[in-house]
Amino acid sequence: MNRPHLPPSVVETDLALHRLFERVVFSRYLNPLNSRDAQADFALGEPPRYRYQPADWADDELRALDALRPPEDHPFGPLLRRAIEGTRLFILALRDRDPARFDALARHSGWYPDAETLHAARNEPREHERSAQTVTAYEMADALQAAIRERGLAGWRVELDPVMAARVLVDGAHRVVRVTPHAAFRASDIPRLIAHEIDVHVRRAENGYQQPLRLFATGLPESLETEEGLALYAEERAGVISPGTSWRQGVVVQAVHWGRSLGFRALHERITSIGGGGLAWTITERLKRGLADPEAPGVYAKDVVYYTGLRKVRAYLAAGRPLEHLFVGKVSVDDPVGAWIDAGLVTVQPTPGVLG
Repeated sequence: MNRPHLPPSVVETDLALHRLFERVVFSRYLNPLNSRDAQADFALGEPPRYRYQPADWADDELRALDALRPPEDHPFGPLLRRAIEGTRLFILALRDRDPARFDALARHSGWYPDAETLHAARNEPREHERSAQTVTAYEMADALQAAIRERGLAGWRVELDPVMAARVLVDGAHRVVRVTPHAAFRASDIPRLIAHEIDVHVRRAENGYQQPLRLFATGLPESLETEEGLALYAEERAGVISPGTSWRQGVVVQAVHWGRSLGFRALHERITSIGGGGLAWTITERLKRGLADPEAPGVYAKDVVYYTGLRKVRAYLAAGRPLEHLFVGKVSVDDPVGAWIDAGLVTVQPTPGVLG
């Protein structure tokens, strides 16, 4: 493939950032090592005492980021600068594990819900998913690996990873789909997660590797919201989205708002009052993960992007904007993809059949 000529400062900065993502599997440091023990303590009335893999690499990586100098006069320069700043804030949060660091990350990323989003979240109709979880993590991993083979996505693999809050996670920097080994799934989760994880997350990452910057594979700044919204949209189009998804994501949006001023137990009780104990534990742990003291006010607010992202992707497509622009890699609905294509900076890539 003919690639555009890029200034050495662009290429070197992008490669240095990508090598950081290759060195550090961030989920290993964000998610607690002892989730089950903490849940058992919580049931006995104790506060959850999370243990984490120490981010003893953080200061070295921060110094390396500070040394990067993306250019001021190239269209990709601002992308790289914003990516560096977002990565720096995430590393600081993992190093210090205090609410102020996670607050700075959320504000930079635009994760806190506004009044309009909160209003919509409170008014989502409630539905339930009632089918039993009979599929093991090993069976799910086999199904995802088969979908990868069927789509000809060479170089991608599925691995079991015990240190995760999500049941399934796509790690674009390593071309790995990670599955929690102790998770259970419904039979309906197989086509749903193939649409969500493989047809969107893996496909966008793989397409991103065909572009001149590796950042298109690991995620441009502000692309996460579009990424997760597009994945839920793919579930909708495939007819496999779980009943009650919008309601559950609406609860998450409200919980992020509450969790900014509530500790773990108070937040858990607030969510239980509208959603039940099982849902409350899952949401509370995801929002409080990463914090050294989960009883302190503050949240890891990222999960709002599922709800806001789906709304933005629907609006983008309803306005007649091209789906293929969202599959040049891990880009945002707000990125000037058309201009990049016209300038020869990126190329159109395949879109998944489920959205075709």
